[in-house]
Amino acid sequence: MPGPDLEEIKSRVDIVELIARYVALKPSGQRFKGRCPFHPDDTPSLVVSSDKGLWHCFGCHAGGDAIGFLMKIERLSFPEALARLARELGIEVRVGEGKGKLLQANEQAVQYFTSELRRPSGKRARDYLLERGIAEELWANYNLGYAPPGWDGLLRALGRLGMDTLRSLGLVVPGEKGYYDRFRDRVMFTICDDQGRPIAFAGRSFAGDPKYVNIPNTPLFTKGTVLYGLDLARDAIRQSGRAVLVEGYTDVISFQTAGIGETVGSMGTALTEAQARLIARHTDRVVIAYDRDAAGEASTLRGLVILRGAGLKVEVAVLPPDEDPDSLVRGHGAAAAKGVLDGALPFHRFFIESLARRHDVTTVEGQEQALEEAKAFWPELKSVPLQHELARELAGLLSLREEEVWRYLHGESQRTLPKEGRDRIGPEELFLHFLIEGKLPDRALEGLDATDFRPEYRPIVAKWVELWHGGKGPTTDELATELPPDQLPTMTRLALLDPHSPDEDQAIQDVVTKFLGLKLRRTLAEIEKQAREAEARGEVEEARRLFAQHHALKKQDPLLKRR
Repeated sequence: MPGPDLEEIKSRVDIVELIARYVALKPSGQRFKGRCPFHPDDTPSLVVSSDKGLWHCFGCHAGGDAIGFLMKIERLSFPEALARLARELGIEVRVGEGKGKLLQANEQAVQYFTSELRRPSGKRARDYLLERGIAEELWANYNLGYAPPGWDGLLRALGRLGMDTLRSLGLVVPGEKGYYDRFRDRVMFTICDDQGRPIAFAGRSFAGDPKYVNIPNTPLFTKGTVLYGLDLARDAIRQSGRAVLVEGYTDVISFQTAGIGETVGSMGTALTEAQARLIARHTDRVVIAYDRDAAGEASTLRGLVILRGAGLKVEVAVLPPDEDPDSLVRGHGAAAAKGVLDGALPFHRFFIESLARRHDVTTVEGQEQALEEAKAFWPELKSVPLQHELARELAGLLSLREEEVWRYLHGESQRTLPKEGRDRIGPEELFLHFLIEGKLPDRALEGLDATDFRPEYRPIVAKWVELWHGGKGPTTDELATELPPDQLPTMTRLALLDPHSPDEDQAIQDVVTKFLGLKLRRTLAEIEKQAREAEARGEVEEARRLFAQHHALKKQDPLLKRR
């Protein structure tokens, strides 16, 4: 076979035996508990589930499957961890020959997607690319393509390569009636390693969720270890002395074609330490240019810490409101994009301005919130001059004495801020727990949409719905395989929650009722907000329509009572 069989390895590995090599585990009900090896753990916080094949630490919030644990504890890449487990299980691995065969298969997949883009059926994809400002002469340079809407177009075109090869590359997915194409009716982006070899793909929908479907971890590709566009950006990074870091595929293409050739992309997921180390191999300076919305700002702050930890000098380009790198270039031109990058802020200056935007520092409560957030950020600063600079600027922002701020930040009490929603166990979390368990009734699944949930849960719901529409109710193991590494801890926390209910059927009914009520109240609040805004703008008819919609929906509340 071309490489370790992921499904066979995950089905045969004993996650309890594996983790017990590193941690003293004791039975706890149907699970096992132990002290987490990834942080100082006074009380056992690590939970291991043999039947689900998952582990999660409720202290430091790391989590994943057996392969992820081995990667983290031994600092291995995905292929290295997979190969080690394969050897232990007696599964044959032919690394060199297999990798070459898989790369050749991906080359043929590239040819398939790019040729489909040029066919009459690819007109919608061509129009989409042109509307996004991606001219035809760029398509070949970035290996852009199209996956037609049928269920087996690629399967028929590349079936000669063998089902094992297509499956191991993530190009086909098993269903109840056999295998089918992972990508259907999507614009295709080719992900290459830093040598320009195609190792994975991502497909973008024209409308609806999930917006992107990505290849899972394969023998060629491990999520969070690759930067999109690095193969094309290497020379420009060396010449400019910096890397520009953006999130999306089109962000990279737009910036590179606007003359900012040193741009690379983290591909929409939270930046990882592996990606930071990859940047550090090519330069010692990086400019972050993420979106300016709340999620983008949170990603920027997380990225700051990770990039600084890799020894990089970090600056932040503050984009205009409601703009991302792609829209900035398309709407305002290359000069505007370069001007934003030229005005990039040192990372500590950005952090201070971010605090000022998010907290009302004219109030005592706002000042306390800003100080507490800075205190959580403080341990990540290893440079004493930077610590002094941050303390000085924070003192100026809060109208406090620098000595007071310094003592507070440098105090022995290093309480960290709880991440929003991280430890919450409410109707939404319990609903997702039973969703992942596959125990929700049909009425709860009707019209299930990722946007009904908080942002941190949406990728998990979107992936679950994607697999469900593929013809099967996904298991926790399948979700763990499909999700990127940064989403695994959230998924494992939800999967391993304990509802604390002696009557599970009753608990499911209760949580469905509560969640559907919560969903309705969120919808009502949004409609009322829109109605008030329309009323304020003098749009009487629109306000009347929205208030009528609000009134009609509100009548549905009794329907949410237990049936």
